[in-house]
Amino acid sequence: MSAHPHLSDFDDGIPSYLGRLTQAPLLTSEEEVELTRAVQKGDKRARQRLIESNMRLVINIAKTYRNRAIPLEDLIQEGAIGLMQAAERFDPDKGFRFSTYATHWIRQAIGRAIDNKSKAIRLPAHVSQSLRKIEKERLRLSRELGGDPSPEQLASAMGISPKKLLTLVQSSQDLLSLDMTVGDSGGMTLGGLIKDNKNSDPETMVLSQEMVEELQRIICELNEREQRVMRLRFRLDGSEAPLQEDIAKELKLSRERVRQIEVQAIKKLRALAQRRRLRDMLSK
Repeated sequence: MSAHPHLSDFDDGIPSYLGRLTQAPLLTSEEEVELTRAVQKGDKRARQRLIESNMRLVINIAKTYRNRAIPLEDLIQEGAIGLMQAAERFDPDKGFRFSTYATHWIRQAIGRAIDNKSKAIRLPAHVSQSLRKIEKERLRLSRELGGDPSPEQLASAMGISPKKLLTLVQSSQDLLSLDMTVGDSGGMTLGGLIKDNKNSDPETMVLSQEMVEELQRIICELNEREQRVMRLRFRLDGSEAPLQEDIAKELKLSRERVRQIEVQAIKKLRALAQRRRLRDMLSK
């Protein structure tokens, strides 16, 4: 029997180009030491062989994270990034196998990807689609370059300007974290109190009554225009929240301007929430 699994053992939801990597022969401990020492000297071929010989480890770990709202292929690619980091950092003189060391980095990379996805409030569909394309291209370039691409390289590969790339990336980074503490007691998080309204629209959200008072207090510290936008967005008057486009029409602003106001207001809300939490800590 072959020393390595056949592709059919791994093809459950796995693209063929990734499945083929699992056919690389397993390494002996002596080969691992030899390859990792070569990697430390900048040998790219040694690095490639070390990574390919451990892709089955990435796939097996990724499979344990299934059903977490991220496609298996994406989990594998995130795990591969962790494997690359392990290949760069592994010290064969420590006395343990590379796979033991790499497991930590693979799990960390996959866990971070899941964590990032679970924390972000859902973006408008067109923005989410663009961000998925950016992430897919980043992973592809990371495999080719042996590390994260520069913003210029990523923008060029996407066929967009670096400025456009920055705008798209910031649109996700400027959102509220679902783990942000909003209650005075410190035990209430935004994520624990937001729920989908019958999963009808990814741009809308509904807050439980338990959270309204806290948000009302914080939102009152925004300027008038920001307050109007955020009250509509968070349904603080109890009505059905309009889409961003509807808010724009009501305020006689462009949809992009409404988005900018939202981003600015959310930054302020985050800062205000953090300030309140710090103040509470200092008063104890």
